[in-house]
Amino acid sequence: MRPATCVATRDHRAHDGAMSTHHNNINDDAHATAYDRSINWAARFNRELPVFCDIFGAPSAGGLVDAGCGPGRHAVALAERGYHVAAVDANVDMLGVAQAAAKGQNRIRFIEGRYEDLPNVVGTENDGVYCVGNALAAAGTQRDALRAIEQFAACLRPGGRMFVQVLNFTRMRHESPCIIGPRVVTVDGVEYVSVRQFHFDGDGCDVTNVTLWQDDGWKQNAAMGTLYPIEHAEFVAACETSGLRVDATWGDYQRNEFNPDTSQDLIVVATRRDEERGASSRPPR
Repeated sequence: MRPATCVATRDHRAHDGAMSTHHNNINDDAHATAYDRSINWAARFNRELPVFCDIFGAPSAGGLVDAGCGPGRHAVALAERGYHVAAVDANVDMLGVAQAAAKGQNRIRFIEGRYEDLPNVVGTENDGVYCVGNALAAAGTQRDALRAIEQFAACLRPGGRMFVQVLNFTRMRHESPCIIGPRVVTVDGVEYVSVRQFHFDGDGCDVTNVTLWQDDGWKQNAAMGTLYPIEHAEFVAACETSGLRVDATWGDYQRNEFNPDTSQDLIVVATRRDEERGASSRPPR
C-alpha cells in the first residue's frame, strides 16, 4: 500500500464554509479544494435553497450577501435563481475555488474581506445576508462573533433579512468524544470520506477536520481551527442589540423549533428593524 499523502493546515475554517482570518500556510489551496469536494452539494441545496428563497423572497435590486462564502457554491446556486450576490471571504484560496465554480456567472461579486469589513465592501442596503455552514463560529472568539452579528445587521436595509446557521453547541458540549461524520461523497469517480472532531475548552472549541480519498494511493487533508461555540440565548441577545428582530430559531432546515438538547443545528432568522417606526417593514415568514 502506498503511504498516505498528508496536507495539514491550522486556521479558523476547519468546518463547513467559513470566513477565516489570514494566516501563512502553503497548503491553503489544497485544503480549499479538498473541502469543496467533501460536500454533497446537491443534497445540501435540496434541503437549504427552498428555505433561502422563502426567507429572502423574490430576487430584487438590493441583492444578498454571502458572509463567509467559502467555495461559493451557495452564491452560484442563488445567482442561477436570479439573485445578485456579494460573496465575501477572507481567504483568497477559497475565493479562487469559488470563482472557478462560478464560471463567469455575472450576478456574483467575489470580494476578499472579513466580517468587520462587510458594510464597507457590500454597502448597507442589501435585501438579505446569510452565513451558513457554521461560518459564524469561525470568527473564533466571543468578541468577534458578536461583532460579526452587528456587521450582518449593518449590511441590511430596514426590513432586510438575516439567516445564520451554526451547529448546536449546547448539545455537543455534552458529547465526549464529539465527532460528526463520516461524510461520504463521490466526485469524478473519487470517493471522499471526512470526519470532524470537536474539543470544548472553556469558551472555545477546537475542531479537526480530516478528509481521506484514494487517487493514485491514499491521500488525506487535515485542517485544524478554533471556533467560538455561540449558543441560543447569547445569539438572540446579540441580534436584539444589533437592531434585528428575531423571527425564528430553528433546529434544522425542516423548520422544527430549536431544542438545545436534541437539535443538530441552531438557525436564526431575523429582520432589520426600521428604527424610525420601531418595527420591520416586512412581516416574518
